[in-house]
Amino acid sequence: MKIMVVDDEELNRELFSDLFEDDVDVEVVSCADGPEALKTLQSFNPDVVLLDIMMPGMDGYEVCKNVRAKDGKQPKVIMLTGMAGDDVEDKSRESGADRIYFKPINISSLHDEVIGLMV
Repeated sequence: MKIMVVDDEELNRELFSDLFEDDVDVEVVSCADGPEALKTLQSFNPDVVLLDIMMPGMDGYEVCKNVRAKDGKQPKVIMLTGMAGDDVEDKSRESGADRIYFKPINISSLHDEVIGLMV
């Protein structure tokens, strides 16, 4: 399984990457912003994208729309955000996200959901 972590906060990238370090057959790549993620998508075909919404320049909604516009295999996109409100969920779904987690995130639930996609 290939997982892409996209977050402008280095600590979050490390946290989410480390979450899967002990899992067999899991490869994780992290990106600090939307443009880097879209460039990385050209060579790294993830099964899952863990995507922060609030990032400078290109937000997670725009990244998700670009992911969905790409031809070929479509990864599961899980949005991660500290923002609250129904409009956040609506915009996430409209942009093509499969799921949204609100921070603070239950790390074990996120891990189990992502690893469950391998089965």
